[in-house]
Amino acid sequence: ISAAIPDGAVIKLVDSSVSFADADGHWASDAISFVSARELFSGTGTDAFAPEQPMTRAMLMTVITRLDGMDTEGGAVWYEKGMAWALANGISDGTEPDGRIVREQLITMLHRYAGSPAAAQGELRFSDADAVSGYALEAMAWAVEAGILLGFGDGGLAPGGEVTRAQAAAILTRYINIMGG
Repeated sequence: ISAAIPDGAVIKLVDSSVSFADADGHWASDAISFVSARELFSGTGTDAFAPEQPMTRAMLMTVITRLDGMDTEGGAVWYEKGMAWALANGISDGTEPDGRIVREQLITMLHRYAGSPAAAQGELRFSDADAVSGYALEAMAWAVEAGILLGFGDGGLAPGGEVTRAQAAAILTRYINIMGG
């Protein structure tokens, strides 16, 4: 869709929606559509998102790099540009790019990307709050207070729980909607 605006400016709206067969009816289908349409996440195949596949550190570094508007194409490995950007910007130390990411690691990287804002109260009231690593305490408290990270029905936060691609899409969607971007 294009519309002419006075003074020669033009607004162009593009439908970048992507449909994945394995995401249809999935609890995170809206979030998957949201991050895919913004070209933050790619599918794992022609018609597959693999929502229950583990999220890796390399995937997250690449997603955050794309969120910042940077090009991630090219390099010796698919995540090279994303990792280089994340290292240069203090988002990640680049270790274990193929390692599965856990909730507190994902939130710490988003917290750094957001400029490391302080948590207003800094207290986590979850049954497993004592399991949060020291390096992640401020980030986790900030994310919970902001509504980016949600707990589970059992009263836990699962800071060491591995993150699936669907969970990462949901967290990123909340981050973008709350923080802008």
